[in-house]
Amino acid sequence: MFEKMLNVESTPVLERMIQFTSARHKLIAENIVNVSTPGYRQKDLSLDKFQQLMQERIEGRANEESDNVNFDDIGTEIEEPETGMLFHDGANRSMEQLMSDQAKNALMHNVAVELLRRQFQTLEMALKDRPG
Repeated sequence: MFEKMLNVESTPVLERMIQFTSARHKLIAENIVNVSTPGYRQKDLSLDKFQQLMQERIEGRANEESDNVNFDDIGTEIEEPETGMLFHDGANRSMEQLMSDQAKNALMHNVAVELLRRQFQTLEMALKDRPG
């Protein structure tokens, strides 16, 4: 019963979004730490690919009769982005881009956490049989 309650609507999507933004935050932090390391190539997770895969899975879930569509197998493949200026030492660092990516990623993470918190709060109120 609880598995079905937790696997409806957007809970699995939000959980996967939080996992993605957490993994991406670690990579962005690593890039910031190594911004002055000669030859270091930035790493990132493609937000566009992630969003595309999530959208395809959500649309597929809408077409399925079952509610048991799993989002856990959506991978997060680490890439070396081609953005930023390539310096003479082979590094492709851009502190401005990293800070922008970090801010956007943190905002996306916070929104997903807040939405998930509200879902669990609603579930808790329903279990306590209190009207909202």
